[in-house]
Amino acid sequence: MTTNETSLRQCIEELSAKNTDYKFPEQAINQAESLKSLSSDLYTDNIRFIYELIQNADDAQARNISLTILEEKYFIIAHN
Repeated sequence: MTTNETSLRQCIEELSAKNTDYKFPEQAINQAESLKSLSSDLYTDNIRFIYELIQNADDAQARNISLTILEEKYFIIAHN
């Protein structure tokens, strides 16, 4: 049983690293696609979705928040 628990823990840690380290472009693409789906499904008002992202950063007590617009097409919100 210890082997299964260790294996499951290792699998979860690997998945977490794969999807949160942002060492690879596909991680950012995956996150962007997820947010795109979330925003279109939950929020009919685009401004409300942006407000929610900023509010999440505030709720997390972020000290540094970065808002960036790329190519007049992409809006990036990042916080620590």
